[in-house]
This record gives sequence, structure tokens and C-alpha cells, in this order.
Amino acid sequence: MVARAVALAAATLLAAGCATGPPRAADGLSAEEHNDLGVAYHARGRYDLAAQAFQRALERRPGWARALANLGDARLAAGDRDAAIAAYAAARASSPDDPAIANNLAWALLQDPERWREAEPLIREALRAAPEPRGYYLDTLGILLLRQERAGDALVAFRAALADPGLRDPATRALVLRHTGDALERLGDAAGAERCYRTAREVAGKPSGKAGGVASVGQGASAEVGPGEGVC
Repeated sequence: MVARAVALAAATLLAAGCATGPPRAADGLSAEEHNDLGVAYHARGRYDLAAQAFQRALERRPGWARALANLGDARLAAGDRDAAIAAYAAARASSPDDPAIANNLAWALLQDPERWREAEPLIREALRAAPEPRGYYLDTLGILLLRQERAGDALVAFRAALADPGLRDPATRALVLRHTGDALERLGDAAGAERCYRTAREVAGKPSGKAGGVASVGQGASAEVGPGEGVC
């Protein structure tokens, strides 16, 4: 499964103005500055350095939900699922009413072959909070439903996600299109699945228009829905 560095909790952060290295001695940085530095490192694919920066932010501000969620994003992007789950769980303990953190924890749990069932109450609780953009959360729900062998219900969730006008980032839309194809394939519609996969490849080639930072729930982009997406 492609990881969604979904928690999404850094939705309002931008990496603009952040250099690739510390602007001054690391010991002189505040928690907020270490967090911003981590966001900049994450945007450049330097996930280990991003994690180090988020950890330094937490040394200065223990229990800070935003830095914990960002640490989960960095760990998940680096392929350390267990460390990501631990970071997201700590973020959720610090901010239990944040639906984005619940969604990201659910997403990480869905990638664990032993713990994926723990994701259901998290994503359903997040959806009850009427989050925006709802499409991110519906995609997570769809993956849960696929895990439960409920391909028809998953297809409904994925199509609802694609219909959300707030789900504009091409990379995320391409991911949801691939998930839609997976659902169609399980339902025996090979031709429909191939159309979704082909459309996903086309959408993935569009510029995202992101300003940088940790890819998160709510961190949208400017690209419009492609005219061919309706085939899914």
C-alpha cells in the first residue's frame, strides 16, 4: 500500500523561507523553529533529518500534538510503520478531538497486518466530526472496507472521495483512483479497473502546485479534476 503521509496535522504549515539546514546553531532554535525545519526537510524527502528535527521540537515542547503528528508522517514516509503508529498514538493522546490525527493513525494501522482492525473506530469517529476535505477520510474508510472484503462498499467510498471538490492534490487523487481500480478489480470489472489505473497515471503527471511541507490532510493543491476521472 502506498503510504499517505496523511496526518495530516501539519495542514497549515508551509516550508517557504526554510533553508535545507539550520539557520543558526541548533541549540538556539525554538520548538516552532525545529518543527518548521522538519517540515522543510520532509518536503525535500529527507525523512530521517525531518524526524530528528521534530524530535528536537518535542524536547523543547513535550507532548506537542503537531510535532508528534509530523514525526508520525516522517516515520511513515521512511517506512517505519511501528514508529509512525507510536507517534500518531501519542499525538492523539495529546489532541483526542483532532480528526486528522485519528485519520492518520487509522491509515498507519491499516498497513499493519495484525492491527488493521483497530483502524475502524478511529476513521468512523473522524468522519462523524465532518472533517474537510472529506475525501481524504473517505479514502481511508475505503481501504478499511477493502480489508473487510466489502469491495462494493469500498467502491462507494472511493467514488465519494473523488467527488469531493476539496480533494484536489493530483498525487492524492491518483492514489484514490488506484484504490478505486482495486475495488473494481475485486468486483470482477477488469476493464473498469484498467480505466481507473490509466486515469491515475494521467492525473499523477499533473503539477501539484504545493508550497511544500509535510503532505497532510487538508493541504490542498490547485489542480482541477481531470475530465476523464468520471470513468471511475
